[in-house]
Amino acid sequence: MKIINVAFVGGGINSAVGSAHYAAINLDRNFKLVSGFFSRNNVINEQSAQKYRIEKKRLYYSIEELILNEKNNLDAIIILTPTDQHANQVIKCLKNGIPVICEKALARSKEEINKINKSLVENNGYLAVIYNYLGYPIIRELKEIISNGILGEIIHIQIEMPQESLIKKNKNGNPIIPQKWRMEDKIIPTISLDLGVHLHMLNKYLLAQKPIRVVAKSESKGNHNSIIDNVNCLIEYSDNTICNMWFSKIASGARNGMKIRIYGKKGSAEWIQENPEILYLADSQGKRWILDRTHPDAIVCNQKKYERFKAGHPAGFIEAFANYYNDIAESLKNYISIGKFISEEVFGIDESDEGIILFEAVDRSSKENRWIELYTS
Repeated sequence: MKIINVAFVGGGINSAVGSAHYAAINLDRNFKLVSGFFSRNNVINEQSAQKYRIEKKRLYYSIEELILNEKNNLDAIIILTPTDQHANQVIKCLKNGIPVICEKALARSKEEINKINKSLVENNGYLAVIYNYLGYPIIRELKEIISNGILGEIIHIQIEMPQESLIKKNKNGNPIIPQKWRMEDKIIPTISLDLGVHLHMLNKYLLAQKPIRVVAKSESKGNHNSIIDNVNCLIEYSDNTICNMWFSKIASGARNGMKIRIYGKKGSAEWIQENPEILYLADSQGKRWILDRTHPDAIVCNQKKYERFKAGHPAGFIEAFANYYNDIAESLKNYISIGKFISEEVFGIDESDEGIILFEAVDRSSKENRWIELYTS
């Protein structure tokens, strides 16, 4: 199997995501990091290159320099910069014929999405967006359970992602200051682009439905009153399913409390990310049971590709990342071979567009205190 040669833009050793992406792309050896522009800080840039074992001659100090010298040597560029830089960087890569793998959120507004899409179409480009939680084997199992009708018609969804970063204080009682870019809300509050898009994509992946209207309440109650830090949404989907969605950065004690509960007419399912190898199931007769990768009724989570080690030794966050990257590798190789993006597990511009529409509506609903229709004729 051909190794996919990639470069990082962003993802320096001082970033929140660089080490996680580096570990994920190396876990199954489908990718090789061969070049990069890791940070605008020259010292961090050079230290990152040393950590990632990049040759000095293949370390660059701007994305323009990287593209100029490496575009014929790379299979893709992985964009790991803050969201406000994505649109400009993604478009530069696409215009130079370089496939792009981009961290979520792809963009900050509908205007940016439209610009990216225009370049994508004009250059027949490849664009995959990272939604690493979709890589958990049990999430893929849950998708199959739903699509096979085991839960019956879906009635209701509860999905949440509480964190504590914007209410937490250090041992001296002083607020912890996040990265500068996380302290600015633009058209869509940063918390929606940071946390909300993950929940939107989990719903999209599991239900294969579109959100059609929403009513929401957004608040600022943490340490920094200039930004939204707590969002509650009631979302109606195209099949009349109702979803309660909550994401927050003022939930003290919650490290990354992602949880999904799905209720159907025949049964229900619950998944908690902190215990990712287990799916809790129930049926309409009140029977309850636990499914994991060894369960005899497992549909997909027991496939060989998810067995890096035997069940009982839980697969975690980096493994889920690597699973998603494996799917990207397959879809990218197909694109290189036939010029088309084909994948049931990897998502790009359309889903990002839908997410932007949803979270623009969430912000508008909170400000106007009413239901907002996402799509009007």
